[in-house]
Amino acid sequence: MEGLGTTDEYGKKWRILLAVSIGALMVPINASIINVSLPQIAEFFMVNVATAEWVLTSYLIMFIGLVLFFARFGDFYGHERLFLGGLVGFVISSVLCSLSPSIITLIIFRGLQGVTAAMIMSVSMVIIERSFPLRYLGKAFGIYSVAIAAGLAFGPAIGGIMNGLFGWRSIFLINIPIGILAFGICYFTLKRGESNEVKWDIPGTILQFTYLFLIIYALNLIENSNYVYAALIGFLSAVTFVIFVYVELKSKNPMIELKLFKNRVFSAFNACLHLNYICMYMMLFAMPFYLQKVLHLSSSISGMVLTASPIVMMLMATVSGSLSDRIGSRIPVFFGSVICIAAMLSMTQLTVSSSVIDVFWRLALLGLGTALFQAPANKTLMSALSHKNAGMASGIIATVRDMGMVFAVCYAGLLINSAISPQLMLQNQLFSDAAADLTIGIHRVVLFGAILSTLMTLMSFTGVENKRKAISNYGDALKHRKSILEERTKKYLENILNGASK
Repeated sequence: MEGLGTTDEYGKKWRILLAVSIGALMVPINASIINVSLPQIAEFFMVNVATAEWVLTSYLIMFIGLVLFFARFGDFYGHERLFLGGLVGFVISSVLCSLSPSIITLIIFRGLQGVTAAMIMSVSMVIIERSFPLRYLGKAFGIYSVAIAAGLAFGPAIGGIMNGLFGWRSIFLINIPIGILAFGICYFTLKRGESNEVKWDIPGTILQFTYLFLIIYALNLIENSNYVYAALIGFLSAVTFVIFVYVELKSKNPMIELKLFKNRVFSAFNACLHLNYICMYMMLFAMPFYLQKVLHLSSSISGMVLTASPIVMMLMATVSGSLSDRIGSRIPVFFGSVICIAAMLSMTQLTVSSSVIDVFWRLALLGLGTALFQAPANKTLMSALSHKNAGMASGIIATVRDMGMVFAVCYAGLLINSAISPQLMLQNQLFSDAAADLTIGIHRVVLFGAILSTLMTLMSFTGVENKRKAISNYGDALKHRKSILEERTKKYLENILNGASK
């Protein structure tokens, strides 16, 4: 309990961590539970893959467009109040999604879910960061990462089983008991701070949402072969982004402090996290189509296979977090990126006749690399800036991370459509040349992921100015820990001997 205060303070800090982690658990469950049911949703409403993607992207666009706004809002209104309000809204929007009569209303209600998810995730990390001293921050974020990984792990399995038994509408109802439980724990654990005057950045919020929407819309137009309109929308998104940067730099109360990106470590590790989430979410989006249409697996079995990566992440997250507390973040981040490269390249060997085991162990390997990467990267990001910027940093991290998820859906959809026609993708199962074409599309997705993981590896060295000095410091740290352990052991033995002599 050294560094955590008294026994009561120690228990309170870990209760806060538990409460926030359970509350945040719903967001990754909601993000992953839909993937395995996406083929059935597309078939139910008789829409193509490009249209069905909006069930995912509407949620993520609203999340990304508002998470920084809510991070700023939480600094004034109170992080705990915003977190609790997000939990209530998430449950209500989940019920609305399950009642959707058309693909349009489902997309709209999913966007509403994205708003409430932004309320939850924009403040979750800062609540944890302010509860723990730096030396325990890696372990705390490791446990938090377990909750996120658990949501990603159990989401596909739960979604596959419920979709197979009760239909795709039932997958949203899983949020109701979890949301009620999370609200109950958080209500009695989190201490609500006083409200303060809110300083809105309306222009920044509108501009950020606009350029993100235009980027995604342009990618969707490319996927539908509307290249002229895609070029026009892409140009408008670039202009809007430039205006957004100008407005934020001139604003007295900006939604995002762009000057924070002058910190090289903060910028580089945000980029790494963005690329890592692209790699992971491309697999969660693309693999259900391969498993169900090429390997002809049921939605429930597909959901079980997709748990491979998140389960490994869940098991290894606390290990990597504790490891970063001992040896620093860059070594586990580097090796995690290397493992991700190996996992992606191994998936190029999948064929139309691959087995469930062939897919499962490759996804598990990707989960191992991601687990080694994420908790140390989060620790580095939250400790790279001053304490007063913790709220802004939390919002930026959540935005960058989930931008990776949005772009992952678009990139994977583009690469798959480059190999197989959208008309063939409407079929329940594929055979012969069509199955081979979809498999080629999957190969293109994983090769792209391998390239992104290579960039992650290179950027992991950012901020290491003197490699020999870093190695020397690491050796000195090990010697120091060894001397502390020897001293404690000596005192322990002396106490035993003194007790025996009495």
